[in-house]
Amino acid sequence: MTGDKLSRQLKAKLFLAGLAIAVVFIGGLIWYFSYYTKTPDYALKMVRESVEKHDTAKFHKYVDTDNLLAEACDALMEGLIESEKPMPEDARLALSGFTKMFKTPLVNGFKGTINHYIESGKWGMDDSKTVDQGIPIDSDMILAKSGIKDTSFENIEYTAVDKDAKTAVAGLRVFQKEAEDYFVLEIQLKQDEQGTWHVMAIKNFRDFVVFVSKARREHVQEYITTTFMLMDAHDKNVRAIEKKLKDALAAGTLGNQATRDSMKDILLQELLPEWTARQEELNDLDVPDSARTLQRLRLRICELRISYCNKYADWLMNKNAKTLKEANENLKEAKTLEHEALLIVGQIKAGQSMQ
Repeated sequence: MTGDKLSRQLKAKLFLAGLAIAVVFIGGLIWYFSYYTKTPDYALKMVRESVEKHDTAKFHKYVDTDNLLAEACDALMEGLIESEKPMPEDARLALSGFTKMFKTPLVNGFKGTINHYIESGKWGMDDSKTVDQGIPIDSDMILAKSGIKDTSFENIEYTAVDKDAKTAVAGLRVFQKEAEDYFVLEIQLKQDEQGTWHVMAIKNFRDFVVFVSKARREHVQEYITTTFMLMDAHDKNVRAIEKKLKDALAAGTLGNQATRDSMKDILLQELLPEWTARQEELNDLDVPDSARTLQRLRLRICELRISYCNKYADWLMNKNAKTLKEANENLKEAKTLEHEALLIVGQIKAGQSMQ
């Protein structure tokens, strides 16, 4: 009897426990399907999941791409114009007019680029380059200007819902790689008649573009300052070494073997290592995208100067006219590029001093 009683009690407890679990489970399902799936947070979660799983259909279910990109295009251009202060009013109006004229192909290009990213997980596609009215439009390159391609999601900071208007604003905390800093994007959402929320726009996208542009200018300035000190030290050494070459030549003649040996040693043991060291130090730098043209010029100058040292040293030994010609051509091209590099530095400094 006692055993049967305990068995009945145990069964009753197990039944009640199972019932409680079932109630909680069913309640959870009701909450999930009736409430959570109809929240802005859920919609944003689905957007992120669609990108991670390369699900284009799901992405477009929760993102109004046409509206998002149309507004983002305007904000992007406004941000880029804002970043170029002070810009003459006529230039500002011309750029605004250009944006309106090519907005449709630009938005279509953005759409193709984003679809490609969702499908492949990689930015960049040849199809993003379209031609409108005879003018090539590289939407992938323009999108890169915004900084969004080097931005990663961190978390949702907040969500504010207006139930009457069926709208919401969510703060998405992101990390921008170029700026090396965080930014909170204000995402505008709207709820449809079925209760599904859709991403409609990024309210502060213009501010984000300005934020990225400012960081880029600061990085370029840091690059200019660092390379100025680096190259100034090397230039002093080069001038001193070149003076030694002139002194060696003044003390003898090129027809004298001892003079040629002395000059060859200076070229290969002092001037060549100096340009090689400059090249290695430049290669070690973190170069912002806006300064890559200048960086390539400087590295090319190093290559030409190194080649000049080697070829001129060879000529001192073999007196081959072709070798001397090649050495002089290297030197001439290097000096031309040095002038171009100075002009670029001047343009960068002038542009930043106007900000």
